[in-house]
Amino acid sequence: MNVAFWCSSTPGQIWTWRYTPFLGVWLVAAAAIGGYLAAHRRAGQPVDRRRLRFWCLGVLALFLVSEWPVGQLGVGYLATVGIARYIVYSFVAAPLLIAGLPDWLVERWFPTGTRRERVLRTVTWWPIALLVFNVVLFGTHLPVTVDTLKTTQLGSFGVDVAHLAAALVWWWPAMRRAPADPNAIEEPLRAFYLFASSVLMFVPAAFLTFSPLPLYGLYELAPPLWLGFDPIADQQAAGIMMNIGGGFVLWGIIASLFLRWAAEQQARDAVTKRQRDARTLQRIAALADDDEDPAGLGHDRSRHPT
Repeated sequence: MNVAFWCSSTPGQIWTWRYTPFLGVWLVAAAAIGGYLAAHRRAGQPVDRRRLRFWCLGVLALFLVSEWPVGQLGVGYLATVGIARYIVYSFVAAPLLIAGLPDWLVERWFPTGTRRERVLRTVTWWPIALLVFNVVLFGTHLPVTVDTLKTTQLGSFGVDVAHLAAALVWWWPAMRRAPADPNAIEEPLRAFYLFASSVLMFVPAAFLTFSPLPLYGLYELAPPLWLGFDPIADQQAAGIMMNIGGGFVLWGIIASLFLRWAAEQQARDAVTKRQRDARTLQRIAALADDDEDPAGLGHDRSRHPT
């Protein structure tokens, strides 16, 4: 059995269904879950099962698209699978991981007033987070980047880390809540923030879809698979997947966040209305008492009964 640290492209290697475990993927997954539980134990905090479920689902999503066979197919054979991996990293795993973080754990990892906390606050300010996400999106999908880095295990690992880190930075202001995080953004700014990224994502998708020539030598020279995809068809399918698949995932998340915000606003409005009605009834009752006893005689009788 062959063993590797991370998935990478090996030019000219014919695809086989021989299992190749990637030890780095297993180590990262174990460290993520083990470190999460150990942090709770060291802090003496109970584990929130709901947040733990989110965290484990995020780690599982990363594991499934990084381990064999999806990782190897996406890095060395099919651009379509490569884009699918990016979508899972950016729009599935990253928000799940953030949803799994309790506020006290964020404070423990990034104590208030420390350099780490200042760096986190800087990069997660929404204009910078938007810039970081899109710079990584464009930069890691350039032909020179793909053809250079994905041919080595360390380079491929670096690209995956960049995708996840940029996605975490990007999702942070959209998913964190004020006042726990000063960089948290709410509707309608959040809708614009997510919409802007969905529009910018169409630019590299358009290049993949409409380019008349293969952009990536890595996928163009890869040995053909049983699917019968030629490099152009594979590239076009990758562009369509980024455009439509990524868009659907992102717009589904936007819709769910907006509906949750609308429900919270409705609940707050209902509470405000009940409080206003209660104050109105109190004022009406006070006015009624004044009308029945305009001179305050009832008060005097209580002190001097006849």
